[in-house]
This record gives sequence, structure tokens and C-alpha cells, in this order.
Amino acid sequence: ARSGMGGRKGEPLPVATGRGERKPSILRTILLVFCIILFCPLTGIPGILALVFAPVFGLCAVQTFTWRCAVCFFRILLWAAGCSYTVVGMENLDENKTYFFCCNHESHFDVPLIFSTLPFWLISIAKKSLMYIPVFGWAVAAGGTVWIDRKNTEKALNSMGSAEKSLRKRPRSVIVFPEGTRSRDGKLQPFKKGGVILAIQTGMPVVPVCVHNTLNVVEKGGRWVTPQPLTVCVGKPIPTDKLTFEDRDKLVKQLEDAVTELKQKAPLYSGRNSKPEPFWHCFLRTPPPSAKTAWGRVPP
Repeated sequence: ARSGMGGRKGEPLPVATGRGERKPSILRTILLVFCIILFCPLTGIPGILALVFAPVFGLCAVQTFTWRCAVCFFRILLWAAGCSYTVVGMENLDENKTYFFCCNHESHFDVPLIFSTLPFWLISIAKKSLMYIPVFGWAVAAGGTVWIDRKNTEKALNSMGSAEKSLRKRPRSVIVFPEGTRSRDGKLQPFKKGGVILAIQTGMPVVPVCVHNTLNVVEKGGRWVTPQPLTVCVGKPIPTDKLTFEDRDKLVKQLEDAVTELKQKAPLYSGRNSKPEPFWHCFLRTPPPSAKTAWGRVPP
């Protein structure tokens, strides 16, 4: 039998390669800043202007295009930072379904890594302050992001209600970081319930996801980029279609336990793919979960 981490039961796991072994790179930092300045408008502005054509092509088509622009941009950031990535557990997912991905949060590089590796039309639940970042925030908003005002509970609840209606009308996958903020030391923080409640309301399967080693690319409050081998571990989907609001605490605990288990196994796969994705790959579609030759994926 195969486990949710892509190996066979009874087989030894891969040997860990360690983490945080590389040194900060001024050249990579300069390249990253240059790519942000250049490619943020080159990929963001088309995504924003595409909204003009929504009456012609439909909002779904336009927002899908905006999402693809975002994936290109995020892949370019990983390439510029010199970060390779390994993806484990993709065989747990069905390309024809939508999921509610719940991931730990260590770094600003969590979002680029998730969008670059998961082959699903994704929207995110993000703090409202990001909306006001020129071009980037506008493009993210154009893609259908759910904005949460952390300082106003009533507005946050209204946002969740609007998100539920939107997801039922135009089904797509969601990425949420239930810790609410980045971890300074990489330790998993208690999960908040807001995103989990939305998953229950929509009946979408919840998938625990763990990102590993993004903390060491740029630590919270840090300045320089350190190229690192990154890892994404995808767990097995947890059905929510039979759950109710009263099950929220149980589901949160189940997710915390699942992500904790993934965090324990993730370092064992670190560095399995040691080469950053080529620049020209940044503009390709992410292969479906069933693809066995996709960049960085560990075969089941």
C-alpha cells in the first residue's frame, strides 16, 4: 500500500540533506529585486486589464488568465532566488476536483512556492492591507482574492459570506494559511478557525499542506536572499461535505495534526531536486497531478 507521502509502507524514507546550509547571496537578492520591478507590471497589468474583457469571455476565463499570470510571476521569483523545489504527495489529488488547501506559514516565499507547484486554479484568503500594494495588490484582487479585515470582525464575516457565494457560483480551489501570520522560528502556531469554517460551508475537501525550508530563504525581518532547496508535502484530502459548524474544532485539530506530521517528514525529502526550475519553464502550465514527469515531483 502507498502512503500519503508518496512512498511505500515499510520502505526507508530518503536521507535528509539538511537545511540552512547555504550562505546569503547579494547577487541573488539584486536579481530578485530586479525581477520584481520588471515582471510585476509585465505579468500584473495584463491580469488587471483582462477584467475589461469579462463581459465578452466571462469572469471565470478572465480570472483564470489572471491566475496564470500570477503563477508565471511567482515562478520567476523562485528562479531569481535560486530556489529548487521538491513536491511530495501530488498523487493524493484529483485534477478534476477543487480543494481547500491549508498550509503552514513560514515566509513570504510560501505563496510563490504554493502557486508554482499546485496545478489548480487558486485564490487566496489574505489580509486586506495587501490590496493597496500598487500593481501587485490590484492584480491579486483581479484574480478573485478574498480580503479579510483583521481589525473589523463584522467586515471579515461579510467577506467570508461573499466568498462562500462566489465559490458556489464559480468553483475553484482556495489556499489559506490558518496560522494567520508567519512563524518566526518555523514552529507551527495554533490554527485559526475562519478558513476552516468557510471550507465546511462550501463542502470542499480540505487538504493539509506543508512547506519546508522557506523560512531560510528570507527570514522574517531579514534582508538577503539565501538560495535553498524547498519542499512541498501534500497530505490526503479530508472530506467536509458531511460536517457542520459544530465540527469546526474537530476539523481544526485534525488539520493541525496532519500538518504537524507532514512537517516531521518534509526534511527527509529536502534536496531531492537540487536544480531550480529553468527560466523558460516559468511560462508553462503546471502539469496535472497525474503527471509523473513534472518538475520536482517525487514519484509515488
